[in-house]
Amino acid sequence: MAPTTANGGISFWYAQTGLPAPREPLPGDATADVCIVGGGYTGLWTAYYLKKAVPFLRITVLEARFCGYGASGRNGGWLYNGVAGRDRYAKLHGRQAAADLQRAMDGAVDEVVRTAAAEGIDADIRAGGVLEVAR
Repeated sequence: MAPTTANGGISFWYAQTGLPAPREPLPGDATADVCIVGGGYTGLWTAYYLKKAVPFLRITVLEARFCGYGASGRNGGWLYNGVAGRDRYAKLHGRQAAADLQRAMDGAVDEVVRTAAAEGIDADIRAGGVLEVAR
């Protein structure tokens, strides 16, 4: 028997606000300079920065249900800069590449905080920390 997911597999964040209203499918043909498939973090982040970089681009985001429906919407609501398998990554690609990746992860967390502030989004962000236990 497959495990069941509370809240129908949809984010608990929607328990407070209710689900977004369904949008109508695109009528007929549509033209875009860039079409992004998926309205999760990666798709929306890509659309956001493409539009900032090239404001005249016609960008379309295609999402089967609603933005934030999938894994992006079911996250724990926290930003983490950790690199899974960092030691293995360093062995495969070198210490400098691992350090560069870690800096990029640190920067990504910082960028989310900056973007929320710049866009006036009250995301209730609290800077915390990370506890790594030695083995």
